[in-house]
Amino acid sequence: MTDKGTTTDTGDAADAAGTADPQAYVAQVMAEIEEEVRLRRSSGDLPPKLERELDELFLAHSPVAGRGGDLTEALRMVDAATFVDPVVPVASERAAGAVVKKGMRSLLLWYVGWITHQVSQFASAVSRSLHIVERRLKELERKVEVQRVPSAGVVELPALHRDGAWWVQPTLAAVGAATGRIVHAASGDGWLVRQIIAAGGDAYGVDPRPNLVEHGVLTVSDLRGEDVADHLRAVAPAGLGAIVLSGVVDGMASGERTQLLHLIATKLAPGGVLVVHSLSRSSWDAADAPYEADLAPGRPLRAETWRHLLDQSGYHTTVTIGPDDADYLVTAVRATVPPAEPTLAQ
Repeated sequence: MTDKGTTTDTGDAADAAGTADPQAYVAQVMAEIEEEVRLRRSSGDLPPKLERELDELFLAHSPVAGRGGDLTEALRMVDAATFVDPVVPVASERAAGAVVKKGMRSLLLWYVGWITHQVSQFASAVSRSLHIVERRLKELERKVEVQRVPSAGVVELPALHRDGAWWVQPTLAAVGAATGRIVHAASGDGWLVRQIIAAGGDAYGVDPRPNLVEHGVLTVSDLRGEDVADHLRAVAPAGLGAIVLSGVVDGMASGERTQLLHLIATKLAPGGVLVVHSLSRSSWDAADAPYEADLAPGRPLRAETWRHLLDQSGYHTTVTIGPDDADYLVTAVRATVPPAEPTLAQ
């Protein structure tokens, strides 16, 4: 007889072990389940047909994604279902039922066996092909993960991203005539959004840094903590009158920058204004540059490169170089309706 106190102590120890290492506890439980299934299978309590029916029910009510979305686990189910058993059960509740079923099985087994043999061969070939695909997919995943380029973060210098910076007044003048909403990215705590609103503009801010957004909502009601590209995807076509980018495009890789500019081309209304403030390469490599500059996947473009790209994409572009060549401001007015495939995306 099991002592009650001993049982309780054992249960508490198991709970403590599970709390200390949840993964090890789950592995232990799964091992116990597999051992129980093995014992029942060997004793005949779990016929293959019943096991197959249970697997089918489990997949119907718990998809592969619910099992962790692992392709290997899904293929195990495929492997288990590749064999089609032609020997049907003959058990019956009626006295003569088993005899009749056994006779029919004997008569039809040559035909059913021939069909099921071909089906099993086909299923086995499909299973082998899927395993080859799985191995190649896993190899590609490993290679892609090693070469994955992270998204560029916001790169800002305190002296150049503040209320009194030299490029703020030209930016206010450029977006002042915008007829639609004005978005500033990355807006930080909303310091530029406040000035645009004070000048009469309908502005809001977007920034992927939630801590700055939470700090800024005390003074600016419309600040959104989300990625700039994700936000633009949700904006209606031609739904913005002006877009101001500061600290955003400096560290972007070529593909990420092209994607963002393509989104801007579709979301900015004809006659809308795109303002880009960027650090120069000298500031990027300076000793006081923030650590985000070292971690960024790309480097700032030159000011003339911006002029060339935007002029080819239907903008009228002007470039202003900042003091000491530390940064520059690009102001581009959308002159035509954006084409289906802008030059920037080619």
